[in-house]
Amino acid sequence: MTKANGLAALIFGGLCILMISGPVLADTRNFDIPAGDLKAALDTYIRQSGTQLIYRVDDVRGKKTRGVHGVLDSEEALNQLLSESGFKVVRDVQGGMVITPVPPAKPGALEQPNNETALQEIIVTAAKIGLPAREIAGSITQVTGKELEEVGAQSFADYLTRIPGVVLNAGVPGLSTATIRGISTTTALDQGQGTTGYFLNDVPLTEPNFALGIADIDTFDVNNIAVLRGPQGTLFGSASLGGAINYEAERPNLREFQARVQTTIATASVGAASESGKLMVNVPIVTDQLAVRGVFVYRDDGGYISNIGTGVRNSNDTTIEGGRIEVTWNPTDQTHFNYLYLKQQEDTRDNGYQEPILAGPLEKKTLIPEPADFTTVINNLRLDQDLHFATLTATATTHRKTQFSDEDITATFGPLFGNQLSPVSAPQEAYSTGTTFEVRLASPIGQRFEYVVGAFHDTTHEFFLDLFSAPGAEQYATNTYDPIFGAGFGAKAAPNDILYNATLGAVGYESALFGEGTFHFNDAWKITLGGREYYEKVVGTTSAAGLLEYLLTAPNVLSFGYSSDQTAHGFTPKASVTWTPSQDIMGYALASKGFRFGGPNVNPPSAQFPFPPTYGPDSLWNYEVGTRTNWFDQRVQVDATVFYVDWSDIQVRLGTASGLAYATNLGKAKSYGFETTDSWHATSALTLQTNLTYTDAHLVDGFTSGTTIGLPGATLPGAAKWNASASLRYDWANLPLRPSLVISDRIISSAPGNFGQLVPLTIFDYNLLDARLAMRVKTLDVTLFVNNAADKRGVSSASYFPGSPFEQYLVRPRTVGITLDYRL
Repeated sequence: MTKANGLAALIFGGLCILMISGPVLADTRNFDIPAGDLKAALDTYIRQSGTQLIYRVDDVRGKKTRGVHGVLDSEEALNQLLSESGFKVVRDVQGGMVITPVPPAKPGALEQPNNETALQEIIVTAAKIGLPAREIAGSITQVTGKELEEVGAQSFADYLTRIPGVVLNAGVPGLSTATIRGISTTTALDQGQGTTGYFLNDVPLTEPNFALGIADIDTFDVNNIAVLRGPQGTLFGSASLGGAINYEAERPNLREFQARVQTTIATASVGAASESGKLMVNVPIVTDQLAVRGVFVYRDDGGYISNIGTGVRNSNDTTIEGGRIEVTWNPTDQTHFNYLYLKQQEDTRDNGYQEPILAGPLEKKTLIPEPADFTTVINNLRLDQDLHFATLTATATTHRKTQFSDEDITATFGPLFGNQLSPVSAPQEAYSTGTTFEVRLASPIGQRFEYVVGAFHDTTHEFFLDLFSAPGAEQYATNTYDPIFGAGFGAKAAPNDILYNATLGAVGYESALFGEGTFHFNDAWKITLGGREYYEKVVGTTSAAGLLEYLLTAPNVLSFGYSSDQTAHGFTPKASVTWTPSQDIMGYALASKGFRFGGPNVNPPSAQFPFPPTYGPDSLWNYEVGTRTNWFDQRVQVDATVFYVDWSDIQVRLGTASGLAYATNLGKAKSYGFETTDSWHATSALTLQTNLTYTDAHLVDGFTSGTTIGLPGATLPGAAKWNASASLRYDWANLPLRPSLVISDRIISSAPGNFGQLVPLTIFDYNLLDARLAMRVKTLDVTLFVNNAADKRGVSSASYFPGSPFEQYLVRPRTVGITLDYRL
């Protein structure tokens, strides 16, 4: 443990002890909520108490309240507010407050159907301070666990494609990247940090250098997933240039024993069957104080690409296995501890792309299988302490990722050895491990001045080992080069049949002070100012050796290495102004900045194919104007945003003519467009939701590198001009089995898969139609579904390097199945 980590751990432990042993302050506030409309009163209560509420707008529409006045604690005030209104407050997971109708008191009274489709007002904490999502000056889409269940979502491909401004470059499971507002220069992995940040309970899952994997955590028993569009540098730090995706796990329920078992069986029009089994158990140990929640997930996603080179059908099957354990302990009403352990493995037997030129539709041809295995492990301890004037949140996290993959590179590098070696493979092993600490204070909501301030530190170690090997390589090198350079050269150039041995060791440090403050001029106008003062450092050592290094260098050398030490510091500001003339109209204007690390290249440069040994940080400015509106007694919600992004010193992933990848900084890019989200609760049974996005993301400055040409005005890779989604839900709540039908469609226009090369790539340009029919038998939900009903062969990602095959990743073929979900 480094001194910095030890100090942070000591501070965290001290805070924990202080919060437990210190005096407990009563959570009382001065409430002044007049009698009248219940919906307006609940909105006022949220602002004055800072308490999160969940309720259905249709339930409270037109209802009245007697109001509440005086100095009271939050729960007592809410109970008074609901007195004689026909509603009560109940606690859900973690004691969250849910407003629900009081059931009929008369004997024999019929149970009223629970309107599951009404538009809801949900308080979220995506901005690290509790606010209704639609009151935040920024583009945030929060998908609740229930909404994910309704569309059968399990992974990124099931829900990111339904969110405005987001496209998913679905490739290798565990390495699929999301692009937000077109901010990307590759549909594969960036050579350094990506442009989209991935988080679990606010903890970053991104490395300071080359990504080892992108953890696609299964959505079973999730609380919510928030997608924040636009740079999130102020509150979330580096690697969130385009935006951030934050996965919030469901916390233990302190009052009720719960259990849930879910299983799915599905068959595809092409390929193998898929199956899954998932389990959740929640056990309260001390009511209202201590509880444990455990989740286990096993999925076998059947393959649909056949490898005619190895003779294996449906070779790209993927197994996802893992789960989490959470423990919540509330020693007092003001002190809350939560511990989370999470582990997930994603193992793909053979990388699942098709080679339309060398093989055929839904086929590839390699001499060896190309597995890809990824593991993510998280340990997170969190303290939330109510200090009356603010809430203190302190987190300490350890994170670890491991990766193993292999690739057939015979077509690319075989000619260098006279096509006498086959197969030539490229196994890669890598790991990252680190610690993250954050401490922040967040004021209650509803005050004239609201704020969140904090400190952050992360240390992450990375190690990569890249090998190129071929059977008989050492003997080939001995026979070919020993007569020229003397005995023993072959053994040195290709020991144990290894033609190339490259390593990268890097340590990244990120420290920051951050904060945001909001001042309410009156009920209609408020202004928010914030920023992040950051310091980052990357220390790396790169080395390469072997026959391939000798053949690709001039003058020729058998080994080469170098060290790098980069530091950067700066300030990322954020400012917004919000106008809320009524509870049904909100408008805002926002300017914000994002940044990401520079670092060393994985492959060392050579005189024959020169490129910079390191690349610098890059940053961008985002400007947007948006509205959040309700219409027709809040049955219709219409949200719209226009944005403009100015990106400088962009990091670009390129490749040499020899096939080695590297990163460098080249010029500027811009992106502009609009996003809309519309929800219409047409009747008590029918709900319609739509999203539409237009994006124009392009280079401003052109460049040429090897066989790659980026012309001025060229569209950025993966930046589809148009993408849209729509879903229709109809409930027959009064019928036996309470059936419900969900039909959804996702449409995306074409986009370039890379910058201009000898073989240009085009991806996307498809639509996916899904349908789900759910029924309930007591505590058992039965859902019949069909995904990709039209059986489209949409290209979700593609790649090509000079001398290598043309590879296309496809969306999963039409899949029909059944899900059984039993809850206690």
